[in-house]
Parts: sequence; C-alpha cells; structure tokens
Amino acid sequence: MSRSTCYFMRTGKCSLDIVTDYYIATSTRTAANDLLYCPRLYRAMCNRERMKPIAITPCECGHAEVISGHQRACIASRKNLELTIQPAGPEVKAACPICTGQITFEENSGGSRLVTLRVRAENDE
Repeated sequence: MSRSTCYFMRTGKCSLDIVTDYYIATSTRTAANDLLYCPRLYRAMCNRERMKPIAITPCECGHAEVISGHQRACIASRKNLELTIQPAGPEVKAACPICTGQITFEENSGGSRLVTLRVRAENDE
C-alpha cells in the first residue's frame, strides 16, 4: 500500500481508529486513501457472509504476500475478521520481502506492511 491507496500511509492515522459512525450515500465514490474508504469497506465486510477471497503468493519462509485485496487484509488484521485466501498462481516464492530484508520501517513510507490474518483456505478442485 502507498499514500495513494491508504489513509494511514497518507496521514499517519488509521481511519478505522478515527471514524466510529458515519452516513454516506451508497452512490458516493471514495478513493482508497479517503477517510471513509476503510470504514465503508469494513462495514461491507461485516454485512456480507462471504466475500471474494484475497489472492496471495505463498512463501517458503512461512509468510505469504498479498497480491490483491490489500485493504481487506489490513482491515481483517485490525478487526480480527476471518478472510478466505486463494493462491494467485502456481508459484511459491523463496522468501517474502520481510525475511529477505527488503523492507524499511520508515514512518508512513508506503510499501509492504506485515499483518496477521485469520484465514480460511478453500480449494475449488
């Protein structure tokens, strides 16, 4: 995630910690780094019994890299929600960016973040 896709990366404050209640018309569009984007997505995640799985690439180090569904993964981590995951493809990486030391933890720098998820893996085969 980056400043253009995450309110926290843009401001240093997570919108889920700021917004407790809101009203917004369903037709109103919000950008991924807007104040109401994640609270709105969190509400949608809570109201749907089953959401589209997030796509990951597993790594031999035991971690996984999120390929699509970054905001949902972050929200699920912060709110202790369970998500369904699916492999993005057949490849397995040797190690994630955290384990290979490619990540810097500069404040609000954008890029990779480490999140802990409760997941439900489903195999459609």
